[in-house]
Amino acid sequence: MSAAAAACLIDALDAGLRDAESICVHLYGGEPLLRLDPIRAMVERADTKSAGRFHFAITTNGTVATDEAIDLLGAGRFQVVLSIDGPPEVHNRCRRTAAGHPTHYRVLQFLEKLRARTQCWVRGSAVVRSGWNLTEAAQYLQTLPVDTIKAQVVRVPVDHRYALTVAERQLYLDALEIIGDQVIADLEAGRVPRDDRYSSRVLQLLKGESRERFCGAGRNVFGITPEGEIRPCLLIDERAIGRIEDDPQVWRREGECWRRARGPRLECQHCEALDLCGGGCPAMLPICGAEECDVVRQSCRVARRIYHRFRDRPEAMLALAGVV
Repeated sequence: MSAAAAACLIDALDAGLRDAESICVHLYGGEPLLRLDPIRAMVERADTKSAGRFHFAITTNGTVATDEAIDLLGAGRFQVVLSIDGPPEVHNRCRRTAAGHPTHYRVLQFLEKLRARTQCWVRGSAVVRSGWNLTEAAQYLQTLPVDTIKAQVVRVPVDHRYALTVAERQLYLDALEIIGDQVIADLEAGRVPRDDRYSSRVLQLLKGESRERFCGAGRNVFGITPEGEIRPCLLIDERAIGRIEDDPQVWRREGECWRRARGPRLECQHCEALDLCGGGCPAMLPICGAEECDVVRQSCRVARRIYHRFRDRPEAMLALAGVV
């Protein structure tokens, strides 16, 4: 994306999402930090808007640790999702440079600089794949100087070399229960859980809300391509619903049409998790199918267990929103 288009993007979101109290721009890649000019243009244009109107997040592999990149993240007060899959022997198995060099050491250097030079909030994020289980991944992330952690199973077809075996998938589901036990222990102690995978669903139960859709795609979540196309979701290969230079009413209206045409699947109607899931991610279900649903159902069961543990003490659950 060019710097000019990046600045235009901020203007488009500001004008098109007047009904939103605040807007988060989350940058993905490839590796976003390979292109600092458009990021700087976004941050600088956001500073011309109302205070608190824009927030920034980025998912990065942590291999670009230049002073310029770190300072820009600090200036934009970014929330940083840092991909680090485990110790060197695990991380370097998959995450290498184009020349084949390992990157674990570079990621730790990035994290050290980020902590020393900025006040950025950091989430340690690991991908669980065959040969590396959820319990080990979560334990490793707990050793890092990060604010929250998230280890999640890789989303690939069942015949992919990284896909979990049947036995590994059962271990993953069992580990979700163990993480739930830790969340309960944290709440009992008045601590904010570092693993926040259950927070939104427990708080949803606390508010008595049912989930209409899996996410806000097309209504309050939009994907923007480097060329300036606006889509309901970048993970679904469908036509654009507008461009950043268009009248915002065009892509808001088209987004609603896209959304109304995609309700929960028929097989979701009687699922125990529908109220907390909203029908599943339309981008992931075609890839993972029943395996994705198994993980979501288990996560919803654990979220209900946490909620029922504290439903007579709702104030204890406020720690899931960062309130202690």
